[in-house]
Amino acid sequence: MSNRARNVILLSLTVFGIVLAVLGFIALRGGVEDTSTAKAQPGTPIARALAAAKPASKPFQGLNYARLGVGGRCLRVVVADQDSERVQGLRGLFDLGGYDGMLFVYGQDSNARFTMSGTPLALDIVWYDANGRPVSNTTMQPCMDGTDSTCPIYASQSAYRYALETQAGHGGGASTLGACPA
Repeated sequence: MSNRARNVILLSLTVFGIVLAVLGFIALRGGVEDTSTAKAQPGTPIARALAAAKPASKPFQGLNYARLGVGGRCLRVVVADQDSERVQGLRGLFDLGGYDGMLFVYGQDSNARFTMSGTPLALDIVWYDANGRPVSNTTMQPCMDGTDSTCPIYASQSAYRYALETQAGHGGGASTLGACPA
């Protein structure tokens, strides 16, 4: 066997081994995209509110909404509890269709950062711990013509479990997140 043929075979076997390793890793993770639904911290008012979530209407078909208390107000918020929903967020929406905002739910403490790429509305964001206490907040500015890599990045000052986006000036402020007031 020539050196060239041997090198081609070795290269082919190496590529095949790498492909098998990647496929094995994907299988161990449970697939390419994690579509499991993040759950709220059990036993909290947030968990009880999310347990009563109902199907959302236009423009959020396929998602659920819940009623959550923030700063003495009861807000109707769309729930983003899967990776694909959190990535999409409120991009491209000029009107929230009667909803007050979007609640991003993470199954464990997170440091995920946010961008306003493709988002036309200024948004207030408040990050909350597992018990619904605010840990950080800011106002995010629209970045319609940018990308995730060119638009400003917004991050909480510490790890969080929930993030609530509302139109700037229309949320409940940096108040505790929980059940709607009676």
